Amino acid sequence: MRVKTLAQAIAAIGLLGSGFAHAAEDSQLERVTITGSNIKRIASQGALPVEVLKKEDIAKTGASTVVQLLETLTAVNGVTSGTDSNSFVPGAAHAGLRGMNDKYTLVLLNGRRLATYAQLESGTDAFTDLNTLPLSVIESVEILRDGASAIYGSDAVAGVINFKTKRNYQGVDTYARYGQTQAGDGKEQAAGVSAGVGDLDKDGYNLMVSFDAYHREPVFYSKHEAIKTRDFRRFGGADNRYLSTWGGWSTDPSSKPYYAMPYCQKSLVTKGNGSTICPIDYDQEDAQVSPRTSRYGLLTTLTRKLDADSQFYMELGFNQSNTALRGGNNFLNGVKLNPGDAAYPTDPKLISALQAQQPFTPGKDSITVYRGLNEGWGRDVDSTSNTYHAVFGYSTYYKDWDYDASVNFSGNNITNKNQSYLTSLTDSLQTGNPSGPTYNPFIHGNPASSLTPYQVLTTDTASTSLQALELKASKSELFQLPGGAAGFAAGIQWWRETLESIPSDYSQQGLVLNAGPQSYLNASHSIFAAYSELNLPVVKNLEVQLALRADHYNDFGNTINPKIAFTYRPLKEVMFRGSATSGFKAPSFSQLRLNRTAYDSVTDQALCDQQHVSNCTPTSTQIRSGGNPNLQPETNDSFSLGMVLQPIKDLYASVDFYRINQKNVINALDTDDVVNNPSKYPGAIVRKPAPAGQLGEIDYINTPYQNAGGLTTSGLDFDLSYSWSLGSFGKVKLENQHSRLLSYKDHKLASDPWLEEVDYAIQPRWKNVFTAEYSINKFSAGVTARSYAGYKDLTQASSSPRLLKGKPARIPSYTAFDVDFSVSPLKKLTVGGGIKNIGNRIPPYFINGQTPGTFSGSSTDLWGRTYYVNVNYKF
Repeated sequence: MRVKTLAQAIAAIGLLGSGFAHAAEDSQLERVTITGSNIKRIASQGALPVEVLKKEDIAKTGASTVVQLLETLTAVNGVTSGTDSNSFVPGAAHAGLRGMNDKYTLVLLNGRRLATYAQLESGTDAFTDLNTLPLSVIESVEILRDGASAIYGSDAVAGVINFKTKRNYQGVDTYARYGQTQAGDGKEQAAGVSAGVGDLDKDGYNLMVSFDAYHREPVFYSKHEAIKTRDFRRFGGADNRYLSTWGGWSTDPSSKPYYAMPYCQKSLVTKGNGSTICPIDYDQEDAQVSPRTSRYGLLTTLTRKLDADSQFYMELGFNQSNTALRGGNNFLNGVKLNPGDAAYPTDPKLISALQAQQPFTPGKDSITVYRGLNEGWGRDVDSTSNTYHAVFGYSTYYKDWDYDASVNFSGNNITNKNQSYLTSLTDSLQTGNPSGPTYNPFIHGNPASSLTPYQVLTTDTASTSLQALELKASKSELFQLPGGAAGFAAGIQWWRETLESIPSDYSQQGLVLNAGPQSYLNASHSIFAAYSELNLPVVKNLEVQLALRADHYNDFGNTINPKIAFTYRPLKEVMFRGSATSGFKAPSFSQLRLNRTAYDSVTDQALCDQQHVSNCTPTSTQIRSGGNPNLQPETNDSFSLGMVLQPIKDLYASVDFYRINQKNVINALDTDDVVNNPSKYPGAIVRKPAPAGQLGEIDYINTPYQNAGGLTTSGLDFDLSYSWSLGSFGKVKLENQHSRLLSYKDHKLASDPWLEEVDYAIQPRWKNVFTAEYSINKFSAGVTARSYAGYKDLTQASSSPRLLKGKPARIPSYTAFDVDFSVSPLKKLTVGGGIKNIGNRIPPYFINGQTPGTFSGSSTDLWGRTYYVNVNYKF
């Protein structure tokens, strides 16, 4: 390879996504594959809008996990950290780009796909679990903010996040980390070691082994001011303390409010819907906002030169993640007791206490009870996720062509152990407990023997696998054009994905209390793809990228996606770039084949209106959705146009506009839309029997999957950086990153009007991160300001404006500050640390959120001020 010639050819128009490329010596130039392209090029060149975070950049964020790192980036949204015990994917984490769902972002490790997590978000969406990627072994992260289905296939609609590990490393690198919140909880410890031997150029081989361990203790609601109680009236919100914590009863919940169970030792509180509760605060009962988590990872890479131009490479990785989620009490959800039932009140003292709250006729009136089972075990989940991957490959350079052949095996296995109750508990309230006393829902302190016969530890397992084969060839100098050498790449891929989900026998039979029946699923598909790419330096200052990819799925058919991109530099200091491409998102296995039952929080406004309830509260409602084998892939077209300025070496600025149009969007009907507009969805809402002319409570809602929706979004990404040399007094570096949504419109059905979601809670308009860093010799210190946009005090455009009655129209913006430092007292020793949310800032509370305790911004800001220290030593 004539490195110098290639460098001259590309340098005429080459720009890195985060700045101009500067001259380098031939000995420093290396051909690499940059995220978003299959053509090997000089490492310092490229015109793609790729944001690159190196290891030192990652350290300055103070992040201890991949998820926390991504939360600091303005283009990243919708982060799920794996801390919610009620999640479909307990313990797992994911994130999206450009305001879009995480399923539209492709996550790669060293440029290759990993098997998806073995459970699906919301029961439908496949994703790569970010918690299986140990941050300690990541050498850099590349975020491609551009559609890339023409390069990578499905999922790369909003962009690509590529995590890269060390390569050709020699020596021993150790690290340790400790951190905790100011409140004393959330203690985290991490340690790891990476060891490499052999220099690929000198010794003909390189072997590296890395091991890391991470552990974090729980973070408790009760220790943090913002979330220490679910009574959010101090923030202008509602009193969201639960009825079920103590329990409540009603003779007719369809028309009469619930009353707190007798014998409460506190003053009763009347909620907006008329119900009275015993104000026991679940958040003060050692509830966890973040669970106990342990992770262990092992990574081995081997590269062996076979001759001057050929090499064999291997990568083996294993990661285990253990998460202990504590999910509060199990509960009785609206169980109706009739006279003569075993748990129907007969004790005269209890009857008198009930009649003092609400008149009823013993032996005649039925009673419906809602009650937390606080005498028994909690709704806890112990989740273990094992992820592995193995890559074996051969690459060679022959007659100016790079050839590469690889096989990739990857998989994820999940075991969730759930503390559950059987539905026979509710039966026992009617028929009695044959092995002990019947549980009495009206009193507290029931004997354990009234509940233990119905407690069961259910085990759900699931696994995914990916087997892939790829053959590709590229040539950096295919032919000459006026602007330089044209580059070319082509290849074929085949891979097979499988998913097996095995709910416990109890779950499959629908015998778990407050859970719908879950179905067994064993599915697979295979994909064959062929792709090509051409980089054309048309003239000195203009380069064009052409790409084309064809994918064949054996379960739904074919899709072909082209891409065209360009860079144009009219002046040395100015560059324009842009792209136009089509893309697709394949339907998931569950969307195609699985009928599922879940629960969602639903506000039945129609029933509240009938009962003249002014403050309607959400209730847990069964949602039934069904697989549709006739689904087709979602399709999209996207367009981007940007400009980069670098008038001097130390000043860089860029702005990129993007627009994405997503068609044939697969969705289950939106439950809020179904409840608010029942006439649009006849038969979707199934209600319980009620007297003539009255609405019964919702029994369940049907939400089938369909290719009926649409989505279009556009926005701007801004980047600005300036380095200011102070001579012998050091250097100051200022950076600002800003992402702004211009529009985010969607509709659930083709006949629906487009709704603008920007400036609502689901899509705040902007996010900004400003960083100032001072460095001198072996010391650096910095401060980061993370700013989050305000938004309308409504969840989405379809939310009823009635929710704003008597409440602020907007949730304000807010800014949190982080500080960090790094010092190297010895040549091989680096000590760093910092404080996240140094101002102990409480994010604004979202008053109209349906989930109790919804705040703006980063979830970790709710933990308050957090300290951490890192130590790194290289041998």
